[in-house]
Amino acid sequence: MEPIYIFTFAGAFAMGAALSARQVSHDVLTQNQKTLETDGAADTHTNSTVSGVYLAAGNIAAIVLIASLVYGGQNLMWWIPVSFLIVSFPAVYHILLRRILKPKVGSVVYTGLALVGLIPMIQGWMA
Repeated sequence: MEPIYIFTFAGAFAMGAALSARQVSHDVLTQNQKTLETDGAADTHTNSTVSGVYLAAGNIAAIVLIASLVYGGQNLMWWIPVSFLIVSFPAVYHILLRRILKPKVGSVVYTGLALVGLIPMIQGWMA
């Protein structure tokens, strides 16, 4: 399989998973701030927390994204991974992936798809 396809598949889903996990964390932070503002007293306030599954999915996705950038840097011209990181991967997430799944489900599903894309990368490194 061509390196550009492997890089694009793994990187786009890894970026989507990382941004979805960030959105889950941001939603919880916003909810906690609204609750704190409406309650007025900090001692009666119960904080909502982000499940460890979403945090782990975001961290794993960030690692896969870094691995994908390394793979792209080794097999492609240097400007391709840089431009994909800055323009293409966020655009794919905001235009397509965010509309397909909600952030909570998306962070887990997109992490799984990014891990599937990691398999051919590892096979390419071992060959």
